[in-house]
Amino acid sequence: MTVPTTNRVTAVPGYELSPPTGADARAMVHRVFGAERGEAVWVEACRHAGLAPDGVHDVARLQGVIIALAAQGKAASTIARSLDIRLRTYARLAARLGASEGASA
Repeated sequence: MTVPTTNRVTAVPGYELSPPTGADARAMVHRVFGAERGEAVWVEACRHAGLAPDGVHDVARLQGVIIALAAQGKAASTIARSLDIRLRTYARLAARLGASEGASA
């Protein structure tokens, strides 16, 4: 599966779906755990991924945080699964659109 690794991604036309960003993931953690506990969970996941809490600027780094969240278990692993599903869905839709555009060219 190929997922763009820069911030210069666009929503898949017709679906308005873009891959989650680090800010999206952090906000999700805060929604689930609350602001204070959520920030602690986020910082811990980033630390385990070898990143600064504000250093999740691309999909490759986000994937590292997703793995770290999954390792925390319980609600954090549910968040990780949700983020992973969104990344995979985006990648498959984008690939399908690319294949369709190539076939019609």
